[in-house]
Amino acid sequence: MQIPPPATRVTISGLQPGAPQWQSGQRLEATVTRAAQPGGMTEVRIGGLQVTLKLPLATSAGDRLQLQVVRAGAQPTLRLLPPAGPISATSPAIPAQLPPALSATLANLLPMQGSLAPLLAALTAAARNPAAIAGLSPDLQAAILKAFQQLPSVAQALQPESLRQVVHASGLFYEARLAQLATSPLTRLEGDLKAVLLSLATRLRTRSEPAAPAPVRTRHEPAPPRTGSGPVAQGRVTGEAALAGAAPLPAALRAAGEQALARLVLHQWSALENSESGQTRWLLELPLRSAGGVDIVHLLLERERDRETGEQEPVWRVELALDLPDLGPLHIRIAVSGDQVGAQVWAHDTHTATRVHEALPELRSALEERNLRVRDLGCHQGDPPPNPRPSAKSRPLLDDRA
Repeated sequence: MQIPPPATRVTISGLQPGAPQWQSGQRLEATVTRAAQPGGMTEVRIGGLQVTLKLPLATSAGDRLQLQVVRAGAQPTLRLLPPAGPISATSPAIPAQLPPALSATLANLLPMQGSLAPLLAALTAAARNPAAIAGLSPDLQAAILKAFQQLPSVAQALQPESLRQVVHASGLFYEARLAQLATSPLTRLEGDLKAVLLSLATRLRTRSEPAAPAPVRTRHEPAPPRTGSGPVAQGRVTGEAALAGAAPLPAALRAAGEQALARLVLHQWSALENSESGQTRWLLELPLRSAGGVDIVHLLLERERDRETGEQEPVWRVELALDLPDLGPLHIRIAVSGDQVGAQVWAHDTHTATRVHEALPELRSALEERNLRVRDLGCHQGDPPPNPRPSAKSRPLLDDRA
């Protein structure tokens, strides 16, 4: 199974007031007259009307797009529908058909999803500045502060057993842990990221503030998680940026929370797809709280498919991507097989790359003290290359190609 392409809402500009006379639910066919890159302004013709759309995909002149009217009126809202065939060489192929209800759910989640960073920044700002939430009801104030306090800390991620607990509480396994309650009453869901987001969203959904604008977009805004996608370094959003704008704090929190919740559900769906295909592969995001704020570690845990012979230990791969204020974007790849380990680090910042390179001997010693055989360690400047996926027959014991 594959996540279907998003039914994305598109932005219209250059439309004359009072026109056109579309009806909600009406389907439209548009022809691209002037191409643009993803996020650029694409000129299209719909019937006899020339319209400019901001689309999330690259287009070419002559491409045909299928649109649907979500809301009619003087300022209509359109939705980009999945095409019946490839739009152009740059557009994705159509995935396998899903049950209609599931397809509709995922299609709605894809345009909603976005980085957790705006929500984390707003929670941080509210926790550090009580005056920002002083006008809210006591129960909502308590819910906001509790959501912030339940975020895992950096100190928890530095210890093996507590790190295991942080991964289990990442929200990826929420329903599985919920099912355990039937047989294991000692199972606790408090602190599970999905439980935290659902609890906060439930309280905020009951309020009647007008809809807030889309949350602040982060540096290196992550694409929706899909089967086979990897971690992305995501920069921290400041509390000032999260609270900026005319929207009241509850409305801003709600918009950012719905965005974060949709992203988490898509991470769960990606893990389910991998499981159905026989892969052990989990892509998840860990928000880690520190004195400076909350940072996101995008983490991939993957077990190599079983080899044709059972003579060698399976390879576990770990990839981490993070963007720290003092270090910049970092990408780390680790491979472990039995007592062998190898690691490669990529850093954008020259000074950070130098610091990591100088620390590698200390890392090697620390690994060897734990009876691990270090195959190799390395540090590079720039972006990591695509992670190769060789066949099981030709795959080396540790694939740490730089």
